[in-house]
Amino acid sequence: MKRVVILMGMLLALASCASNRLSDPEKTAIIEKFITTEQLEARNTISAFDLDSWTSLSDQYLILRTSPFRSYLVKLTMHCNDINYSPALLVYSRIPNSLSAGFDSVFTPDNHRFKCNISRIYPLSKAQNKSLISAVNPKGKDKSLQKAQEEAEDNKE
Repeated sequence: MKRVVILMGMLLALASCASNRLSDPEKTAIIEKFITTEQLEARNTISAFDLDSWTSLSDQYLILRTSPFRSYLVKLTMHCNDINYSPALLVYSRIPNSLSAGFDSVFTPDNHRFKCNISRIYPLSKAQNKSLISAVNPKGKDKSLQKAQEEAEDNKE
């Protein structure tokens, strides 16, 4: 009887931990409200684009960074579930060193045949970047490009 009570307590504790996480539709709603409240304006193209790190916010939104002070909120045209769990991200750009909405895409090394097209690009200030990440995922961390490449190489071996 004692074991059953302990087991039930553990199951309830695990269930409560799992329910603290936001679903993708909830995250998307928060991000879209943030875009409206902060009056972010979409750009068609980013010139001198060189990916430094990135953070997945949901299956349709991510933040790409070119430096610690330059970050961009990127909306994808469709839901890309594998981006949330991938240690690495690759960018397909038709014009070198630039990123264009409507033409370029992102994808993961594990699923390179399935590219997620970029729909919108919003420049973010450093404060907006931190605020958005903490609103959607307080424990979210940047995935640096170098670390992601090393992990991808380790997985190949």
